[in-house]
Amino acid sequence: MNVKSYGPVSAVLLQVWLPVVLVLAWFLVSAQSTSVFWPPLTTILAAFGDWAASGTLWSSLAYSFGNYFMALILATVVGVAIGTAIGLMPRVGQVLSPYLDFFRTLPIVVFVPIVILTLGVGRGPKVFLIFLACVWPILLNTIEGVRSIQASVFETARSYRIPLALRIRRVVLPGAAPQIAIGLRLAISIGIVMLVVSEMYGSTEGVGHFILQSGQRFQLPETWAGTLLIGVIGWLFTALYMFGEHRVLAWTRQDAETRRSGRVSKGDKS
Repeated sequence: MNVKSYGPVSAVLLQVWLPVVLVLAWFLVSAQSTSVFWPPLTTILAAFGDWAASGTLWSSLAYSFGNYFMALILATVVGVAIGTAIGLMPRVGQVLSPYLDFFRTLPIVVFVPIVILTLGVGRGPKVFLIFLACVWPILLNTIEGVRSIQASVFETARSYRIPLALRIRRVVLPGAAPQIAIGLRLAISIGIVMLVVSEMYGSTEGVGHFILQSGQRFQLPETWAGTLLIGVIGWLFTALYMFGEHRVLAWTRQDAETRRSGRVSKGDKS
C-alpha cells in the first residue's frame, strides 16, 4: 500500500487551514457576544495589543522562554547522556526499570508546590520544574532508541575495535536519532505546559503569571489573550521543530525507502 508523503511546507499548510477556518468562525460568532466569559475576538485582540504596547508582554516572554530554553537544553543533554548509558548497559537498565516506571507515571505537577516552597520563587525553581517535565520523554525514548539498534551493528563495531566514544558518536546516536527526535517533540509540548503551571505558583513575572493575575481580576479578554498566545507559540515551536527534524533525519527516510525497494525487487524476482 503506497502512502502519499508530504514535504514539511505542505504538511504545515495542511495543518493550518482548519485553525484559520475556526478563527474566522470564532470572529463571526463572537462579534455580537455580550458575555463576560466569552468576549468577542476583537476585544481579545485589543487586549493583546494593549499588553504588547505596555511593554510587559516582551519582558514576560523573555523571562518565560529564557527559562524554557535553558531547561530544554539541559534536559536534552542529561536525557540523551543518561539514556544512552542505560541503553548500552542492559543490566543497569533492569535494575533501574522499577524506578523509571515509578517516576515516569508520577505527574510532575505534584512537585510544583514542593519545589516552590523548598527553593523559592526565583528563576531556578522554574527551570528545575520545566527540566523535570522535559527530561523524562527524552530519557525514555533515548533508551528505547539505543535498545532498538540491532545487535549485529554493535558486534561489527566491536570487531573493528572502534573506540567507545567514537562508537557512541558514529553508531549509537545516529541509530537512536529517530526515537530521540520523538522524545524531543514530546518534551517541547510538555515543557510549555510546565512553563505556564510553574509560573502560576509563587511567581511575580512571566506569561503564566499574567494569565493567572488576569483571571483573578476577572479580566477575561487579557486571560484569553495570554492563553491564545501560549497556544500559538507552542504550535509554532512544534512546527519549526518538525521542519528541522524533516531536514536533519532525511537520511532515515532514504534508508527506509532503500530497504523497501530492496524487498520489492526481491519479491519480483521470486
